[in-house]
Amino acid sequence: MLQKLLVIILFSSFFCTEVFAQINSSIPPKKVIINNICLCQTAIADLKKSDPGLKDTVLEEMDLNAVCVGNDPRYIADSGYSTSKYPGMIFQKDQKTDLISKIRLTKTFAGKLPDGKEIDLSKLLLKDLFNLYPAFKEQWNTRSCDDYWNFSNDIISFYVRIDSTKKITFPIDEAYYMDKPVEAADLILSCHGEINEAEHQYVTGETENNEPVYFIDSVRVTGADLNKINTNDVATVSVYKDASAIIKYGREAKYGLIYIETKKFDTHRYQNYFKSKSADYAKLISMSANAPKIQYILNKKVLTNNYEGNLAGINDKIFKGLTIINKSQLLKQYGVTNKNYGVIITADIPVNSFNKDKEKEKSKH
Repeated sequence: MLQKLLVIILFSSFFCTEVFAQINSSIPPKKVIINNICLCQTAIADLKKSDPGLKDTVLEEMDLNAVCVGNDPRYIADSGYSTSKYPGMIFQKDQKTDLISKIRLTKTFAGKLPDGKEIDLSKLLLKDLFNLYPAFKEQWNTRSCDDYWNFSNDIISFYVRIDSTKKITFPIDEAYYMDKPVEAADLILSCHGEINEAEHQYVTGETENNEPVYFIDSVRVTGADLNKINTNDVATVSVYKDASAIIKYGREAKYGLIYIETKKFDTHRYQNYFKSKSADYAKLISMSANAPKIQYILNKKVLTNNYEGNLAGINDKIFKGLTIINKSQLLKQYGVTNKNYGVIITADIPVNSFNKDKEKEKSKH
């Protein structure tokens, strides 16, 4: 049932559109090394051993805008680790292991890239990038919901902020952007080849029967696996088709790309994010017995059902604040009687699914 529903969604609508000129389909190298850090071979534990000052860091995913929610199965989004030993570098973990699968290079990075090219991101302009990588001149990649142009090959992506006053249409006003700064770069590598698990199988090669590519909680699955999911457990579904699917995953997704996240998976995501924002919340959630006793309130709305995807979609771009109140305050301010703690979150988010229940109730009267 879920599979049929998703196919109907895929071929009747899409959530994001993308502008593109060229798709690089070459096979990535087995080793990507920068400052002696090797993607998919160096672990976060290795960094901690060499530098006890390694700290948790929140970052903006420049190609995973909150308005256009998606998930990249190669790494844990929105959070990483940084240390003064490696200035301008933020290390992000693989979804399944402790290995580093993504490195964000920030404006303070200066040094050699894995291919030997030397850059200083504090001074790098788009025209300089084109001199380093002439092939990027033909690549102006973005999704309509993103805030950055993405210039990339199979390993590295560079980001230039889109001027919101200029429409993203062809022909692009390329001359306008030539003197704009490169805001950051990402080095990414998949740490997995073929993976067989008890319930899911990662499959390489062409999809069968003209099917979309499916992911459940960042694990590649087949269409048959969708029938194993209880639809009540689903938190978010992100659908991409045509160019948007190919740019995000490659030509294997020519029939579409569908990301499904369960409530359990999204709960883990928002808990980790809020822990990075509030020491009090981190302390509260550290005791697993407290989790069921928490009432979440988003923008003054008490969240009761199917809210996990909304909280998981909050990031630095839209997050405004988090406060914790006790049981008596929760009862007095919100009338909640069955919880011991209230976690009040404010964020700049668009009207979405958690508001629709209220709209449906209004329509009945």
